Amino acid sequence: MPKQWVRLAVVIALGSLLLSTAGAGAQSKKAEGITVTPVTDEFTVKPGETVTRTVRVINPTVEVANLYPRVLDFHTNNDKGQPVFYTVKDRSSRYALSEWVTFSKPLIRVAPNEEEKFEVIITAPSDAEPGGHYGAVLFSTEEPKLSSDTTQVGVVGLVGTLLLAQVPGNVTQKMVITDFDAPTVLIQPPAQFSLLFQNMGTVHLKPVGEIKIRNWSGATRTTLRVNEGGGNVLPESQRRFENVWPFDWKAFGKYTASVAVTYGFPEQQAMATRSFFVIPLWLIVLILALLLLIVWLFIRRRRRGRQVYVNNVPPAPKRSTYVMR
Repeated sequence: MPKQWVRLAVVIALGSLLLSTAGAGAQSKKAEGITVTPVTDEFTVKPGETVTRTVRVINPTVEVANLYPRVLDFHTNNDKGQPVFYTVKDRSSRYALSEWVTFSKPLIRVAPNEEEKFEVIITAPSDAEPGGHYGAVLFSTEEPKLSSDTTQVGVVGLVGTLLLAQVPGNVTQKMVITDFDAPTVLIQPPAQFSLLFQNMGTVHLKPVGEIKIRNWSGATRTTLRVNEGGGNVLPESQRRFENVWPFDWKAFGKYTASVAVTYGFPEQQAMATRSFFVIPLWLIVLILALLLLIVWLFIRRRRRGRQVYVNNVPPAPKRSTYVMR
């Protein structure tokens, strides 16, 4: 009898463990599908001013979502524009925004297939430094703890909104194209172009422009839009934008790609130019076929010009006949 009770206790314990694990999995899966708009919110706030930004949280799942907001500062350390989150305890930065942000409520409860509006309040100090300041409002299924670090937030963090604030004043707007990567020789499409921008100013900038591709005669073959998605380049960072030209089979010869973009206010301009050659694959095959045909005709002609030997015996030379008069 005692053995049966022990077995029963083990079964109950294992069942409880499985249920708790399933519940944890369900809680993490419940958060899947939650969306927040806008993804990026750009605004201006003056020193000493308070502005309110509205975030929409959408729950397309079949369960109630209890979400806790938290604000982190962010910047970037890569050329893809991916944000890197940090707290003021991790590092200080002149571009931090988190200490200016408060929430209208500490918890947001979103019913299934419903959406809720969430207000974010930003109060800039009277001595706010002019330029860009960047933060992110993230929502998690767990209540943030004072002792939690950025890594823990990254584990339980869900989606959120990036806040790009600009404090007017004496700001620096300067951006350069540090790299314009273009093909050298192409035999088949597509042609890929890569532009690397470096922001040397104190506020985020949005390069907008186009790449014009001209052939050897100067005629424009196509125009590609640069940064069609409207991405920003944060201060003291780099960001790369890529374009593709799927040229057709008729493309041939030397081409020139000229990029011209504008940024800032008042508008400033950055330019770059690269040249490349298109030698289509069909042309290479055609040239090789012609070369093979020429070689074959040459060999055939030489064979026909040779003397024919019968039984490996050369023909007798003809004798000259002289007639004496």
